[in-house]
Amino acid sequence: MLLKEVINQAIYALISQRFRASLTMLGIAWGIVTVVLLMAYGNGFHSALVYGFRGAYSDGTVVVFGGQTSLQAGGERAGKPVRMVEEDAEAIKELGLVKYASPEYIRTLVIAYGNRQTSAAVRGVAPEYGIMRNEVAEIGRFINQEDAEKRRRVVFFGTEVARKLFGNSSPVGETVRINGMSFEVVGVMTEKVQMGTYYSPDKYCAFIPNTTVGQLWDNKYLYSLVFQSVDVSMHEQAVKQVKNTLAARHGFDPRDERAIITMDSVENTQSLSGITSGLKVVLGFIGTLTLMIGGVGVMNIMLVSVTERTREIGIRKALGARRRNILAQFLLEGIAITFFGGLLGVALSYLLVAIIGSRPFFADLLEDPTRRTDVILILSPDVLLAATGILIFVGLLSGLWPAMRASRLDPIASLRYE
Repeated sequence: MLLKEVINQAIYALISQRFRASLTMLGIAWGIVTVVLLMAYGNGFHSALVYGFRGAYSDGTVVVFGGQTSLQAGGERAGKPVRMVEEDAEAIKELGLVKYASPEYIRTLVIAYGNRQTSAAVRGVAPEYGIMRNEVAEIGRFINQEDAEKRRRVVFFGTEVARKLFGNSSPVGETVRINGMSFEVVGVMTEKVQMGTYYSPDKYCAFIPNTTVGQLWDNKYLYSLVFQSVDVSMHEQAVKQVKNTLAARHGFDPRDERAIITMDSVENTQSLSGITSGLKVVLGFIGTLTLMIGGVGVMNIMLVSVTERTREIGIRKALGARRRNILAQFLLEGIAITFFGGLLGVALSYLLVAIIGSRPFFADLLEDPTRRTDVILILSPDVLLAATGILIFVGLLSGLWPAMRASRLDPIASLRYE
């Protein structure tokens, strides 16, 4: 019953000073809007980066390039070039921690259809390459195992190569000439956004079976080797297993970081997550500082309220009110202002997110028609939970000092206060 009375008195005090309380609530609301929007922007920034990067690689995919040794090993001098061959890819496929592996040959060649022609990066790859590099067909299909086994002259086009040669027409089933040799088009890639790339973006590439490459150019050495670990949780061990295998085959020290160069999707994703997590912390801190300014407003109005109601406090104490009753009343008043200001702030945040929509980021740069690489403000549960936690902290902090000051007032001195 006593708690109910304290709550009623707090509500009555706020209603009697509603104009002042409303202005203070607006300060809190603005602080919450700032916190929520900044953290939502951080989430959207993270989502755009990850989406752009994952367009290029499936989870656990690594691209390996031959380098140059920097350590002596097996009687070999440092400085020896490491040139991978197709047998290396076959050996990697047999490893227990490797799910898929593919050799990769690359050469820029002229592709012609009728009186149209264009230069494109021609990639000679195994069928599993399409899974590892997210080469999804919009029409037709990617290279399959039968194409590789029978050394078929088939080609899978990136979107820009198909557009340059065929415009808006479907090229599937048509015959093109690559370096003067006839190839049948079996598929065209769906529109693809990729931030991580090497040699050339996939939409400007043509993909042929690795077994057919020898008909177009000398394919003694690979441009790169692509593999995917069986599970992301065992990815580090898989990479180590691959390095040890290549070291044994090419006679270099497995600890030599320059012998082979890797483009690791897991490492890159972790780096991106670290960058965006740091950004979210900074943005959250900036928003918290803004909210603290609103908290100072709450503290100020409560201190003024304590001063104006000094005689009231004295009368209540003279009639038997305890310190904890006075403390609870003023603390509840501060928390109530903060709480209702926070509710208003969250409502405004949802409204502003709906109005703002997305902000330009990488979509224009990456020619992304889906606009998914723009920053879309994301009001996720973790953003609202963080904002609520900050709000509770600010409410308690801004209401505690005035409440303690009110509870410590001497009743006799309070009754004499004019």
